[in-house]
This record gives sequence, structure tokens and C-alpha cells, in this order.
Amino acid sequence: MAEELVDQFFQPYLYLNREAIAARGLDFSMVSRRVAEELRDFAGIAYAVSSDDLRAGAAARTPVTEAVLANFNEDRSGDIYVVFEPHWFVADFDGKAVTGSHGSPWTYDSHVPVIWMGPGIEPGRIARRVETVDVAPTIAAYLGVRQPSGTRGRVMTEVTD
Repeated sequence: MAEELVDQFFQPYLYLNREAIAARGLDFSMVSRRVAEELRDFAGIAYAVSSDDLRAGAAARTPVTEAVLANFNEDRSGDIYVVFEPHWFVADFDGKAVTGSHGSPWTYDSHVPVIWMGPGIEPGRIARRVETVDVAPTIAAYLGVRQPSGTRGRVMTEVTD
């Protein structure tokens, strides 16, 4: 029966079969939470959380959850977000073996070097943690234009001051 409740896995999301869940008279939110709990017991899975819990703010606030939320779109994301243990990877995408992917919360997968060059930018190094979402507001500040709507990042003042 459990296999019928799962529609597909497209990393990092597990999609549930909503029709099968409804046909059995089950509560979708309860099923998605329960499947997420069960997934946490599998070898190689560090964390699994239902999208309903992410939407409701019911997931514990940890660095992993913060990374998951940065990759979560409540209108478009799947039903359960699955985080593999560090260095575990599902390497089959449409029959193609791959060795890397986006979406992992682990530092080795999320570290992105950023290099700035241009008039008025002094040579230097930023030692604090910056995130990819900091790039757009920094470019806007450097150019003296309004930040893009929906910007979550912080301006890297080391570049703009």
C-alpha cells in the first residue's frame, strides 16, 4: 500500500499520490508528516520534512532547516523535502549517472566563491559567511538602483563601501 501513496521522487522532493490518499479517505497532511517521519529512519537520510510543516513553521529551526527553507517555494515545491546524509547521493537522473547536484544543505555543496571586480572596488577578502542571495542586493547597491523585489539577501558592504 505504501508504494501506491508515493507518486515520484525528484530530488530533493518526494511527491505523494494525492488521488490514492484521497481515495483511501486519509488526511493528506497527516500522511505527508508520517511518511517524512518514516523516511528519517532510512540509512542515508539525514532529515525529511513535510512541506505542510515548512509552510506552517512547524519544523525545528536548525541550520539544515534554514537551508531547506531557502530552497523551498510553498507554491511549487514537492510534498516532502528529503536531505541525504553528507556524501550520500542518489545518482540516477533519467538513467544518467551524475556526481553532484544543487540543493544540499551541506557546506561542501553550498559554498560558492564570489569574485567582485569594477571601478571603486578595493582588493580584499570577505571572511564572514555570505550567501548566493546576497549577490543581487550587492549588485543593486553598487549600481545605486533599487533592489529586486523579493530580495532576501544582505548587501556585502565590503564591496559597496
